[in-house]
Amino acid sequence: MKKELLLATALASTVGAAGIAEAASGSFSGHTRVGITADNPDSSDSDTVGADQKNNFNVSISETTDAGVKIATGFTLTDEGGAESNPSGLTLTFTDGSSLQLVEAGSASAAHAVSVPGGGGELGITNTSTNNSAGALTTGAGSDYVGFDYATVADAFGIEGFSANVSASFNSDVSETSGSAATVSLEGSYAVGVTYKTTAGDSTVTVGAGYNQADYNSQTATKDGAVYHVGATVATGDLTVGAGFMDGDWLGENNQMQGGFVSAGAKYVSGDITFNIGMTSGDAKDEVIGGNATSSEDSVDKVGASVDYVIASGVTGTVGYRSEDVKDEGTDSQTHSGSSWYVGATVSF
Repeated sequence: MKKELLLATALASTVGAAGIAEAASGSFSGHTRVGITADNPDSSDSDTVGADQKNNFNVSISETTDAGVKIATGFTLTDEGGAESNPSGLTLTFTDGSSLQLVEAGSASAAHAVSVPGGGGELGITNTSTNNSAGALTTGAGSDYVGFDYATVADAFGIEGFSANVSASFNSDVSETSGSAATVSLEGSYAVGVTYKTTAGDSTVTVGAGYNQADYNSQTATKDGAVYHVGATVATGDLTVGAGFMDGDWLGENNQMQGGFVSAGAKYVSGDITFNIGMTSGDAKDEVIGGNATSSEDSVDKVGASVDYVIASGVTGTVGYRSEDVKDEGTDSQTHSGSSWYVGATVSF
């Protein structure tokens, strides 16, 4: 064995001396999240209790050229419990601090959605697949893997605290579809997003906004995707409050939706303890491809709270609770409404 190790060392030294490219720099991080969750739908008199385990392992790879341009990529070995490989495309960071993402770049609009505080923990009752309510500020901000996202430097255009992104994606090879049962696919998208961060007295104010337009392959749809969002957070000492709003049209599978989403919440940090509280409200009128938005609304309203406690370095315990009210086509869905709680811990590395 010793001889083999010596031989391997000699070969590695020879390759390096010959000027052949060596490995780029790499790092990894991740977490495992383990806990107990319970759901109590309005249609039941008892809790359904079970274990919840999720894992995440990320690998980041980067290197800098002689000209000072950083080239970075990476992948996820496991994605929150799903054993799959998830490459992260390619990002070029230039010497002035601006960057260009290529392949799986995402939406410039989604990149500037503010992070509104809200209750944590692995909570929630599984919703019905026929409910197409908006579920986040980034709803409808889709993009194809083939595209780019350019991010400006900080304090762009001479404005302190201002930054912006612009993105586009292209997939003109998808087959055209028609008919109410056709599954639509995204052809292309164009998006822009901006963030402005400033101070007001003892507070730090962050405002983010974005717009995303998406084209689909359906010949029958009476609309394409067009969504926008705006939100703000205010941090004063250990207290952070925030709110966000999203509205527009988007398509998915064989439906076209028109709806919106609102979120609001607060976070307070006291030593090793973080208190979170928040609410969200999403809705949509969903029609089959080509239909007019005349149906009753789907809606999902949630209120939640949680407490996080840093048990040790890299170890955080969480206790959370959520109540939610779901309507499908304007009718209460007791099976998918109710309350849920979670007790668990996240171990990160």
